[in-house]
Amino acid sequence: MGAKGSRRFLAARGLLGAAGLVAGLAGPARAIESDAEPAIGLPNRLGLTGFQDMVDARVPGILSARAGLRYDVFVHDQELRRGVRARRRLEQHDFVAYAGGSAFGLLDASIRIPFVYRRDDVDLRGVTQQLRARYDEGWGDLDVAAKVAFGLGPLTLAPYLHGRMPTGEPDVGRVARLEYGGAATFAILNQYLAVHANLVGVQIEGGRSAFRFRLGASAVVLATDVVLLRVYGYGDGIEYEGKADTDFDLDLGIQAILFRFFTVELGGTVRLVDGGHIDDTIRSDLRGSSSRISRHLDGDAWGLSLSAGVLLTF
Repeated sequence: MGAKGSRRFLAARGLLGAAGLVAGLAGPARAIESDAEPAIGLPNRLGLTGFQDMVDARVPGILSARAGLRYDVFVHDQELRRGVRARRRLEQHDFVAYAGGSAFGLLDASIRIPFVYRRDDVDLRGVTQQLRARYDEGWGDLDVAAKVAFGLGPLTLAPYLHGRMPTGEPDVGRVARLEYGGAATFAILNQYLAVHANLVGVQIEGGRSAFRFRLGASAVVLATDVVLLRVYGYGDGIEYEGKADTDFDLDLGIQAILFRFFTVELGGTVRLVDGGHIDDTIRSDLRGSSSRISRHLDGDAWGLSLSAGVLLTF
């Protein structure tokens, strides 16, 4: 990792250590009772409280359970034009079942299992005079996650872990992954408005690592007994170990609770900055050619998320 990457990892470790120290001195998180409070129980992509990949540090009080189904699609186009000329289009569809639960405004845990359909097209005519199209489908790897929340007035801190177990079918999974980090949420106006931040270290099977960060906000714009609406937006960056720069995405969406029981979410992702990360699939395809891989100059990525589920709070 370059000097810049090393400084970022050291800074992240220092911040996470400080968060853990403060959390140890604080008490359990306690939400302020308000019409907006049920929004705290809305699930993110893992099934923890939050939205898309953002982890909300807050935890619903007493007992809460949630479960549902998600559909996520992600499309990534790459064009390599330095040392080699090749094009790649990766399209992945995840059909996910998730479940999660919270207790006493302190503990939050979740589990999810995806069924994956993946299409990976690579145009190597500028290198090896060939086209490759691959279609894979099957059960993906099992994800489990947990966090512990501590409140300091309007600020909530939560160290958390997310582990990906290599239990999936070989064509679409069996790659272990560990994310360890901290979430912070600063809520005002009786939980109607909140600012969220995540700092995360990532370890991937095979010795790869990365640093990930998220920063954004959410707002409850409507809260009645029939419908609660929350809108959100955040930036999501990740820097892989090595020479690649940071990938940075913008995520926007809306969540709803209907009749205090049903949950729905619609979200979108667009890549604003592509850091030029070259994954192992491209490296494998070009192995044996005389071309040298440096980085790609062009890349576009976008995603869409839909979910529906139930939320029980006691």
